[in-house]
Amino acid sequence: MKKILVLLALGSLALMAVDNAKAYQNCVMCHGKKGEKIALNSSPQLASLTQEKLRNSIGAIIDGTSKISKRYLSMHQTKLKDVSQREDETQAFSEYIFNLKQ
Repeated sequence: MKKILVLLALGSLALMAVDNAKAYQNCVMCHGKKGEKIALNSSPQLASLTQEKLRNSIGAIIDGTSKISKRYLSMHQTKLKDVSQREDETQAFSEYIFNLKQ
């Protein structure tokens, strides 16, 4: 019985996981397929950032503490609605973006 409950719990977590490729499709128009674009003539190329900087920036956008203008913050939060504030999801999404350049 305990094994069944554990398997159900793990299965539920897997279903809740974010599809990073799908989530990044919301970013491609401005940031490029591999993070190579300078979005809105103001942001750094995502491909030029370290994985830590990406993780911190994405986390700050999601939790609303980012220093980008309120107009752009709201737009980014809408586009990142599928990525939760959970550290593991933010980490996985930043790893996905970091690995696009390879």
